Amino acid sequence: MKDTIYKYAIYTVFVCTLGFSAFLISSDNISPFTTQATLHKTVANIAPEVSGVITTVYVNNGQHVSAGDPLFSIDKHSYELAVRQARAELHQALESKSAKWQELQSANQVLSQRNIEWHNTNNKFIRYKKLFNKGLITQQDFDDARMNVNVAKSAVEVANADILRIQTELSGVVTADSSTHKIQARISKASNQAKSAAIEIAEVKLAAAQLDLARTDVVAQTAGTISNLQLQTGTYINKGSVSLFLVNEDNRWLSADFNEKGIAHLQAGRSVWVSFDALPGQVFTGSITNQDRAIFDASNPTNQLSTVVNDSRWIREQQKIRTRIHVEGASSALIAGSRASVMVENGQSTLVNAIGFYWIKLVSWFRYIY
Repeated sequence: MKDTIYKYAIYTVFVCTLGFSAFLISSDNISPFTTQATLHKTVANIAPEVSGVITTVYVNNGQHVSAGDPLFSIDKHSYELAVRQARAELHQALESKSAKWQELQSANQVLSQRNIEWHNTNNKFIRYKKLFNKGLITQQDFDDARMNVNVAKSAVEVANADILRIQTELSGVVTADSSTHKIQARISKASNQAKSAAIEIAEVKLAAAQLDLARTDVVAQTAGTISNLQLQTGTYINKGSVSLFLVNEDNRWLSADFNEKGIAHLQAGRSVWVSFDALPGQVFTGSITNQDRAIFDASNPTNQLSTVVNDSRWIREQQKIRTRIHVEGASSALIAGSRASVMVENGQSTLVNAIGFYWIKLVSWFRYIY
């Protein structure tokens, strides 16, 4: 009786082993299976946008933070000085602008005076010309009157040129015009609106200094868990150097590599069973969301010569297809990098689906041992 039981037990084990072996050999074509699957989570690389000495670290490794929570601070003294300097330069530019407007108004007054002088000398020249034609004045007096008109006209041109120079320094806000009234109207309107290039440069410099000062306090841009924290107070950190990682626990997926023979079954929406190494005895359901449509070709990198590899084997290693999978109900305790095994449902044969499920279940039990 015992011999019969042992015989049937051996036959059962042998048949099951043979059946599972045959299933695994053909699984790529009917229900793809892989042990090369890894859990991924979105990881934000946190790097400061300014350089300096770390003064305070507000978080601990493994701590959960929300968007806007402070992470660490950098020494502010040099950036505060930069803000003060930029603010002083802005004040200097504003004072310079005010002085230029006063200079323009003074030049306008000079132009008005030169115009009056030119009109007077021109009228005097007209009278002298009439007297000279009647022979009532000498040639010398007539020449002096004509010279005075030319001098007065040159003075008007010099005053206009001086106004144009000042207008150019004020970014050309006021258009050159020989009319005194038009110039005065433009001055009064533009003085409240115009910004010289020097003022704009000073304002931009101040804004940049204030932005750098604000960036000395590094805050979380998204919610997540602090990982790989190695910051220490007193450490000098360079701008752009990664200082810690922020793991988004809510955005996670499983990345699985299948043999390319099973590509017909690796389409979006196909259901899968998943067994995590960290959770023995448990099988989770999931679905394929997409697959990577290209992989790195090491034998032919971009803009380089191809590297030809000689292989003496008559059966070459199969190419892998990277597939992204969404797992339902997976434990939040799983870390990024957790390994898993994945079985894809056949979708048509109930028998194949049953064998696939029992196989992935057997794999999950085996994780108690290995």
